[in-house]
Parts: sequence; structure tokens; C-alpha cells
Amino acid sequence: MTPNASALADATALLRDTATRIAVVGASNDPSKYGNIIVKNLLRHGYEVFPVNPKGGTIAGVPAFRSLADVPKPVHIVDVVTPPGATREVLKDAAAAGLDLVWLQDGSFDREVLLQAEAAPFKTVHHACIMVVARQARSEPRP
Repeated sequence: MTPNASALADATALLRDTATRIAVVGASNDPSKYGNIIVKNLLRHGYEVFPVNPKGGTIAGVPAFRSLADVPKPVHIVDVVTPPGATREVLKDAAAAGLDLVWLQDGSFDREVLLQAEAAPFKTVHHACIMVVARQARSEPRP
């Protein structure tokens, strides 16, 4: 499976604007986990971030939502940092919510997940890190 260049271009354009709303599914309070690192990184860049964790509570000082369906819309990007088994459910939830763009972080997908994402009604980014792309997008001059 090759990355979808169109999806990455769309995601990069969204990341140029700090008004972009990003749900991070698999968010965590464990500072050693990417579900925590990504939330904090995106908050530092100024995005509106919605941590999603079935335990709820707060993550990085931000209220966490128990499911993707609970996150207030609009959501421009769903960033996924769950293991592949859980990611399959996240893809179903994103499709049911009518969301447009899902970003699969390394470790969140396997071949089966990528096949499911390819058939989904939304664009999917994979084989790219949202933190790296956000940093680049925020430092690029606007067109």
C-alpha cells in the first residue's frame, strides 16, 4: 500500500491553519506514549486538540472524550495512535461520523487496516508523522 499523496496534501493544507480541529484517538496520560507526545505537540502548535480515550478524564490538561462520536464537530483530522485491532474500530467510527480525513500514525496499522481504510469514505494518511508534517506546514510561507 502506497501513501495517498492527495490525502497528505490535503492534511498538510489543513495543518497550515491553527483553526484545524484534531481528534487524537488513543490519547494517553503516559508521557512515554505517542498518544501523549502527539497531543502535547499539537497543542504547542496552537491547534484545537480533542484527546480520545475510553477512560475520559483529562489529557495534557484538556478534557478527553470517551469515543470519537463524543467529540464535538467539526473534526478536520482524526489522528490515530491505537494498535491495529483498535484502529479497525476507529475507522468504522470515523466513517459513521462522516469525517473526511484519518491520519494513521506508524504502529496503528497493518495490511488489513490499510485495506479497510482504502475502502472507507474518507481520505487516509499513513507512513507520515503528523508532528513532522505540522512543524513543516507551520513553518512554510502561506501561498
